[in-house]
Amino acid sequence: VNVVEALQEFWQMKQSRGADLKNGALVVYEMVPSNSPPYVCYVTLPGGSCFGSFQFCPTKAEARRSAAKIALMNSVFNEHPSRRITDEFIEKSVSEALASFNGNREEADNPNTGIGAFRFMLESNKGKSMLEFQ
Repeated sequence: VNVVEALQEFWQMKQSRGADLKNGALVVYEMVPSNSPPYVCYVTLPGGSCFGSFQFCPTKAEARRSAAKIALMNSVFNEHPSRRITDEFIEKSVSEALASFNGNREEADNPNTGIGAFRFMLESNKGKSMLEFQ
C-alpha cells in the first residue's frame, strides 16, 4: 500500500463527501533540512493538524512515508463516531479533568478557569472530530 497516496485519497474522499476544508484536500509535506540521516518529515493535513515522522528514517522517502503513516492512522481513527465531540463526550472529559485536578463543579462552568475554558472549547466544537478540534 502506498501510504502517501492513501492519505491524499482519504482527504479527497472527505472533501467529495462534503467536508468543509478551507484549503481543499491538499496534504502538505515539509522536510527538515538535512544532508544525512535520520531524515525528518512533517505532514500538514487539510484541517490543520500536523504530524511528523516517528521512526529513524534513512532516506527522505522513508521519512515522508513515516509521516504519512501516522497522519493516516490518526485521520481514520478520528472518523469513528466515538471520536466525535458530543454532549456525553464533553461531560465525561470535563468530569475527568475535574477529577485529575481536584477541581469543583463551579470551575467547569466558569470560562475564566482552565477547566471552564476547556469545556467552552469543547462545546464550541460540538459535532467535530477530535482531529478537527486539535
